[in-house]
Amino acid sequence: MRWGVCAGRSKAASVAAAGWDYLELGVAGELIPESDDAAAWAEKKVALLALPLPCETFNLFVPGKLKITGPEVNRPALMRYVHTALARAAEVGGEVIVFGSGGARQLPASGWSREQAHEQLLWFLNQCADAHEKTGVVVAIEPLNRHECNLLHTVAEGAALAREVGRPGVRNLADTYHMGRNGDESLTDILASADCLAHVHTADTGRKAPGTGVYDHAALFTALREAGYDARVSTECSFTDGEFETELAQALAHLKRAYRSG
Repeated sequence: MRWGVCAGRSKAASVAAAGWDYLELGVAGELIPESDDAAAWAEKKVALLALPLPCETFNLFVPGKLKITGPEVNRPALMRYVHTALARAAEVGGEVIVFGSGGARQLPASGWSREQAHEQLLWFLNQCADAHEKTGVVVAIEPLNRHECNLLHTVAEGAALAREVGRPGVRNLADTYHMGRNGDESLTDILASADCLAHVHTADTGRKAPGTGVYDHAALFTALREAGYDARVSTECSFTDGEFETELAQALAHLKRAYRSG
């Protein structure tokens, strides 16, 4: 298993020093897919490649202003964005992009059906699959809890959508925080989606650093092992102010212990 942290580029040195394997950065801010300024991207690329640990995964894929569902979708702009994002991720060693993007995929409050939104999601994910064929970068659907988004809430729903797309460039993600917030999911849902699981996010109770709460990470790793998953786990959490370096080290030690015992 490879261990990563969702954090900004300024935290890279601390993450590396604590012994983590990779950094998970934001697509919009670091890969700047909306910009066609070659010099700006060249500067970003140099900075990313110079980091003390690799950027194997990216999140914060599509900004809320660039709609994926609803009447304001700009398909040419989305196509450019997707293909640019995956191409640039590949240039810096990225292998997975997380598709959460709750603001961009949020179903409008009225005047737009779930069926229409579903067809738009399929179109978008097929663009991702097209880009994967050129870059090798996988897009992992991230189910978001019902309090944060009104589409795609559960691991089972994400897996069903990935299977409907039916292409190797689109797979699924399990996030233990969102699963817990939904309240009706269990680790057996991860087993049921093992065929399309591409990435995992985790945190502890209250989305705090692993090891600071009561979340049963050993049980998580048992489920992942049974699912045949041994790729990457990214910690996506809120670290305590002033305790970032301390909690980084403690979180990694906690996860490795839980992995050994799970």
